[in-house]
Amino acid sequence: MIDRSEPLDSLATTLGSVVHYRTLLWKLVLKDLKLKYRGSVLGFLWSLVNPLIMIAVYYTAFTYILHNTTPGFVFLVMLGILAWTFFSTSAMMSTGAIAENGSLLKSVFFPRAILPTATVLFNFAQYLLMAVVLLPLMLILFRIAPAPPMLAYPIFLALQVIFTIGLALILATGTTFFRDIRHLLEVALAVLFWTTPIVYELGQAPTRVRPFILASPLSSYVVAYKDIFFYRRWPEPAVWTFAIAYAIIAFAVGATLLLKFEDRFAERV
Repeated sequence: MIDRSEPLDSLATTLGSVVHYRTLLWKLVLKDLKLKYRGSVLGFLWSLVNPLIMIAVYYTAFTYILHNTTPGFVFLVMLGILAWTFFSTSAMMSTGAIAENGSLLKSVFFPRAILPTATVLFNFAQYLLMAVVLLPLMLILFRIAPAPPMLAYPIFLALQVIFTIGLALILATGTTFFRDIRHLLEVALAVLFWTTPIVYELGQAPTRVRPFILASPLSSYVVAYKDIFFYRRWPEPAVWTFAIAYAIIAFAVGATLLLKFEDRFAERV
């Protein structure tokens, strides 16, 4: 039994509660995965369709229309598209993580951070499924041998997950009180896509605007993945700095914001 009259009054207590309810978190993620692929013949392979189509479209447009001659362009775009798909889908789904679960919030007590976190981990599971299939394939096709910088991949992947969870907490909390956030997010993501070096390289941008592009929230992670897998080099210090800073700041702000308003969620949904 939990005394609901004793609110979660610290960030550490909230994190501890999420860990304590990790079984619930895992079951929510597993439930969403089962529902997504239930009854489908191809199962998780459907998750490959969207990124593969996007890669094919951008490859055709930039190679045959804009005459992009960047070697390994398909691999570079794939690295960016996979990271972007995980991020953007998690962001959009997180807007309804709390607002669309009113009946659950009003009937059962559990840390409210579980809901947006489960949304991110659900999309992260799909990202891993795609990465396990596509990354080895691309490394073989482009004859890229393993290199020490690839050891940094789990670090940047963990940082991106933490950053995305933090953003999801912010969006889930905000949308509970202001439904327009979902529509504003659609516009923001459209702009953010082009300020992230996904279909172009950071080095192709004018020198004076490169710092601003790198400062775009997802840029440091995309640049890091390209450096690690395609160029087989360690990311620069600026890339590490932005990746770590965004992860820490987003998570701290998201957790603090949710902690402040979670007692009012039930009356707003």
